Amino acid sequence: MQFKAIVSGETFDVVFERTATGIEASVEGRAYSLEVFTVKPGIFLLNWGSRSFKVSVLPGGDISLVSIEGHRIAVEIMDSRKSLQRTVRSSDRGGASEIRSPMPGKIVRVMLAEGADVAAGQAIVVMEAMKMQNEIRSSMAGRIQKIAVAEGETVRSADLIAIVDAIPATDK
Repeated sequence: MQFKAIVSGETFDVVFERTATGIEASVEGRAYSLEVFTVKPGIFLLNWGSRSFKVSVLPGGDISLVSIEGHRIAVEIMDSRKSLQRTVRSSDRGGASEIRSPMPGKIVRVMLAEGADVAAGQAIVVMEAMKMQNEIRSSMAGRIQKIAVAEGETVRSADLIAIVDAIPATDK
């Protein structure tokens, strides 16, 4: 399984596989072999080499609070779908947000044109996937810089749907 973990604001690429006795993991390319024992729900004992750690996990919606040896750490796990749904901001793009397809599907309706103002949460396109129509919405208020799809077009997971730019204060 592959995902991104956000630990105290820092993002790490994680790959792991469960084994009969624990977990084989790679974090940012560094390999770890852990024995994992469940003490009770939410509390684990991890053996790593000659070291043992008591770990407790308190789920809290999107972010879990993990306690290791008395140190509390906020951890958010981002699978590929959740990662795509998160706003992608880049300072070199002036606060732009890329809206990407969360799954494969067909664009059935484009609801806004390039140059149109858009509110956070407003639908940009309607996409049919798994025999259901889904509205793909803007993650931020701004102006549509680019619509990258057309009605009738088939898209794959992670394909670019649109780019939304923040509206400069002087244009509001």
